[in-house]
Formats: sequence, structure tokens, C-alpha cells
Amino acid sequence: MDLPEVKRSVEIEAEPDEVWERVVDGDLSEEWLGVTVEPRVGGNVRVPDKEMIGTVEEIVPEESITWSWREVDGDPSQVTIKIEPTEHGSRVTVTERLLDYQITGVRPFYAQAA
Repeated sequence: MDLPEVKRSVEIEAEPDEVWERVVDGDLSEEWLGVTVEPRVGGNVRVPDKEMIGTVEEIVPEESITWSWREVDGDPSQVTIKIEPTEHGSRVTVTERLLDYQITGVRPFYAQAA
């Protein structure tokens, strides 16, 4: 079964390196996208005033960044922001896809101290 996804693109009159800085710079990404991102694999993704769990999964500098996240009691999704050069600047494409999420029903195992 294919999981739902939303994909949107916008053309921007700015070079890809400038757009990249706006995506990964803490203050600007919050203003632009509503998130703060630690731009490294394993980095945190935060949404101000929300309880989110988010982790950066992949980075291709000045081209794309991918993270997975979810609200504490919500369904997980994966976001990819891709930046491509165009004749007049850049195309930014944001794709968010729902992730398959299952709880196995296996009880947690806690090791006892010896």
C-alpha cells in the first residue's frame, strides 16, 4: 500500500546556495519554514511551541535535507526539501510523506542489575 504524500514546489529568485542557507540557518528556517534544524545527520528538528520528535536523516549540502518527525502522540512522516537551480534562481520542492508506524505489542525488556 502506498502511503500518502504531499509535494509542493516554488520558484525563488535566489541562487541555490543562498536558499540552502535559509533552509539550514536556525533563525531563518524558523521564520521561513516554522522549524529549527540542526543541519547534520542525527541533528534535531524542532517546532517552536510543539512537542515534536524529529531527526535529520540525510543531507546533500546545497541540494537537499531529509528528516523524519512526529508529534508525541501523532503519526510519523518524512520531509525532504530539495533545491534545484533554475534559469532565474532556484526551485524548492518540499515533499512530506506519511511513514508506516506499527507498535509490535512486544513488552519492553529491562535488564536487571547483577
